[in-house]
Amino acid sequence: MEKIKVLLIDDDEDDFIITKDIFSQIPSVKKYELSWANSFEKGINAVLKQQHDIYLVDYRLGKNTGIDLLNEAILSGIKEPIIILTGKGDYDIDQQALNFGAADYLVKDQINAQLLDRTLRYALKQADAIRALKESEFKFRVIFEKTKEPILISDFNGKIYEMNKAGLNFFGFHPNDLNSVTDRQLFKNSEDRDSFIQQLETKGAVSNFECEMISSSGQTYFCTLSSFLQIDPQNIMSIYHTIIHDLTPRKHKENNSINQSKLSVSAHIAKAFAEEIRDPLSTINFVIEELNTDKNLVYNETVQTNLDIIKTNCDNINQLIKQVIVSTENKPLSFEKVNIKELIEDALSEVNDLVLGQRISVDKDILNADLEILADEYQLKKALQNILVNAIENMHDFPKAIHITTIKDSGFYSILIEDNGPGLSKNYNDNILEPFFSTKKPGNGLALTEAQKIVMNHNGMIEIKPQDLGNLVVVKLPIAY
Repeated sequence: MEKIKVLLIDDDEDDFIITKDIFSQIPSVKKYELSWANSFEKGINAVLKQQHDIYLVDYRLGKNTGIDLLNEAILSGIKEPIIILTGKGDYDIDQQALNFGAADYLVKDQINAQLLDRTLRYALKQADAIRALKESEFKFRVIFEKTKEPILISDFNGKIYEMNKAGLNFFGFHPNDLNSVTDRQLFKNSEDRDSFIQQLETKGAVSNFECEMISSSGQTYFCTLSSFLQIDPQNIMSIYHTIIHDLTPRKHKENNSINQSKLSVSAHIAKAFAEEIRDPLSTINFVIEELNTDKNLVYNETVQTNLDIIKTNCDNINQLIKQVIVSTENKPLSFEKVNIKELIEDALSEVNDLVLGQRISVDKDILNADLEILADEYQLKKALQNILVNAIENMHDFPKAIHITTIKDSGFYSILIEDNGPGLSKNYNDNILEPFFSTKKPGNGLALTEAQKIVMNHNGMIEIKPQDLGNLVVVKLPIAY
């Protein structure tokens, strides 16, 4: 059996002899090996070399104290237990020793073999338990900091105690921000937070709770939360440990797949419909041409006017057919790195005449960073033009205003285009990007459909968000690295 090495640090030799005699009376004395350091300097040097398992330190060590030695040892990272010895029972010294990290304290006059043996055994067991706890805490800390998923520690009132690095990056916070933020602000809908807390308090744990969360920059994420409740014995309160799973990319792919399917079906129907219309339309145009060139017919002004009206409407129908085919067909893309800021400015310049003609104020808050995306510059500019024209046509009352903001978040560059026209009814929110759907008269509902198709072909997505005043269109495009 390996002996437990004990070091007595005491500048009084008589105390060493007495302590040695007490050790000899311990029934299991063979398991202890007692050494002696007779000064503060020798004692601290021995402690720092970490050659002993446990230390007995006298409170009075010349001009220094055992508390001084204890403090220096703790600051140096010494993990072996230190027991302070006092000449008389002094409550203040005892408390001071424990507060500084002593494993225990003993009054010299009260020490006997049984008490000393029990104190040493308990101190060593306690040190082992603390060591194991710290190792476990270290492992948890490594997992907490290194995991790529956001982890949040909060309470019932919403106070955030800690958030890992992934969480800080996800929500766009600095560690100092957590003092002024509550977890309620992370939920896009407060009702989701209330439901989440209710389930957690009732069941003690929640898995895959679906909700939308929002970053400090206003970016919305579709997430699931997995959390468990822990009771803090000191404060007698519930602490929530929550892992946040970001399903936004998966949701984005699912929505794109659904929208691509819709567009594919719409394109097939539109082309078939256009082909069916073309034949009778060609016949009508042919007949009109024949009537206009037939010299045997007597000229009639009313008839001629009606023929002109028919011809004009036929031309309009023919133009609409072309728009349908253009808006639904998949043109090959030519990808290259494009400066997104310059692309936005070019799209704005294309609609500048409309902006000036309708006296619309344009407010821009575009990121200065030279961020690039992989894009077909011509087609993506066309998509932005369509969105801008739709916003312009949506406004009727003065003053008219468009606000353009850009956000860089989670690998995406988001372009936010907001107008102050009449807000879209929420009843139409699911239909606004559908082909041929329009709330404007006249309107064929193809501009936003074409924009959506172009953006989706760039692995991006479009969201329409009705506001209290006007509409917000969000275009999300992946950043090129």
